Amino acid sequence: MNPRIISEIVTILDENLPKYLYALDYTTEQYKTLLRILKIEDDESLFNDKKGSIRKALVKYFSKSYQEIDLQITFSSFALKKNFINPSKPEAYDRMLHQTNVLLLGALERKSDYSPLPYLVSIPENIREPICHNYLKFETNHDVARQIIRQQIDMIFNLDPRDIIFFLRGRITIRHYTTPKKLPDGVDKRFGGESAELMEAMYNSYFPEGAWSQIEPILGEVIAEKLNFGVIDNITFTRNFVPVFRSMIEILLLEIINTEDRKKIEGFTGYVLRQHFHRIFIYTAKNLLHFIEKRDKNAEAFIKYFSDEVVIDSNGNKIQKYAIIDSKQQKWNYSSIISVMMQYKQVKQKIVSQRESISVVEEELNQCELDLTTEKNNKYAIQDKLTDLQDTITENDAAILKVKNQKGATPEEALSLKSQVNRLNYHQTELFELKKKTTNQVDLAKNRIANKMSELTRRQRKLDYEKKSLQTYLEQMASVLESYEIIAEALATALTKR
Repeated sequence: MNPRIISEIVTILDENLPKYLYALDYTTEQYKTLLRILKIEDDESLFNDKKGSIRKALVKYFSKSYQEIDLQITFSSFALKKNFINPSKPEAYDRMLHQTNVLLLGALERKSDYSPLPYLVSIPENIREPICHNYLKFETNHDVARQIIRQQIDMIFNLDPRDIIFFLRGRITIRHYTTPKKLPDGVDKRFGGESAELMEAMYNSYFPEGAWSQIEPILGEVIAEKLNFGVIDNITFTRNFVPVFRSMIEILLLEIINTEDRKKIEGFTGYVLRQHFHRIFIYTAKNLLHFIEKRDKNAEAFIKYFSDEVVIDSNGNKIQKYAIIDSKQQKWNYSSIISVMMQYKQVKQKIVSQRESISVVEEELNQCELDLTTEKNNKYAIQDKLTDLQDTITENDAAILKVKNQKGATPEEALSLKSQVNRLNYHQTELFELKKKTTNQVDLAKNRIANKMSELTRRQRKLDYEKKSLQTYLEQMASVLESYEIIAEALATALTKR
């Protein structure tokens, strides 16, 4: 097989097939077109001469989009089998993985557009979103999806093991490993050769209220992604925490600083990291304590690693280990830490439960107040009805007297007046009966109001009791929280020692 011929056939495929064609979509018509372009569609002997090169070129063409195929070709047809990236999944899933690879290959082609710095690639949200959405369509676990995407990026961008991938602030960011800048003797090396005064001025300019409000929202995600205490060991953590946190700050700064200040990014990153190093590690320590609270086995092993001793690693190197020691020189081990964390968890759960109880009682109290208002309004409406009834009765009494005082000039008129009196008397009886019922309704409304008042008093007392219980738990938490903060400080210090 002639490499030149293979290369020429690959070029023909590139020019005549849809870009990054999915292998199983390659058709007989496209295959015949290739033979026609090679001018061997009518000559089987010429085909046989180039058969091996054609097959090799097709395999090579699809491998450029990370597709592995098994291929057999004849003068009139071909048989292509695609090796799925994940053999346990169906073709639809493999197509999705290929589509993701295509999006990443497109990003690779435009790498220069997405590189604010030579060693950093920031894949924008309009590419990240469809990539992540592809996995959601197959109900892939969030963490599993990210792990697969990392593997795809690693493969397509040919990453070094020391390169870092971040899913951060809506983007996928690749931070290529770089060796520390070599600086001449006598230069302040803390900030990449930049003066502390310049770095301070830049910091005050870009972050007049401090950078913590920008750092804290992304810190949890960074720790979960790159320093996850559910999986990481102490050696890996110690090796990685500085580059991880530096890269996090760097990515943050690149979204904020002016283009002309990017040449100072290394020094400015170091300065911002130093300003918030302690707070970052307090946050990190509390993240670790959260795993301890959940009794995570990996986090347990992580904590148990800390001790004041020198050990020999598998390569025969001496490693100084450090104990967890607080500001009063008290040592903390896993047993003492888990004891505090269990108290912390129990009291925290009580506080959460108590606040939920208070919320329920408050809702009941509010409903009782609404019911009381409704009952009072109902009583007022009934009393108004009773007042109207009394006015009607008075008017009816007057009408009866008026008719009784009239004399009929004829027997017919006398009979008519008598009939009117009877009708008015009957209506008066009805009115008195209605008044009696309405008066009873007023009494019932008063009773309901009295009951609601009693209920309201009971519910208010219950609310007072629940709030008092909450205060007791909060006081208990204050004591536990003091120990929790002491542990977090001690652990933060231990985490930073290398």
